[in-house]
Amino acid sequence: MKFKMRRVGAALAGVAASGAAVAQTTGNDYSSILAGLDSSTAITAIIGAGVILAGVGFAKWATKKVARFFG
Repeated sequence: MKFKMRRVGAALAGVAASGAAVAQTTGNDYSSILAGLDSSTAITAIIGAGVILAGVGFAKWATKKVARFFG
């Protein structure tokens, strides 16, 4: 069992080394992924989600307030 584990470990080390060599020669180019990101849309989405979450609590509070006024 130990012998098999050593062979598997050696094989994985070889694959990792070759992957690292390929990554060094080609480089990581994330420009196509990052080009589509826009911080203003992310900020708008976060604020919108906050308004939706706060709106539920506000609606509950307002309903109770009006019910107490008339009740």
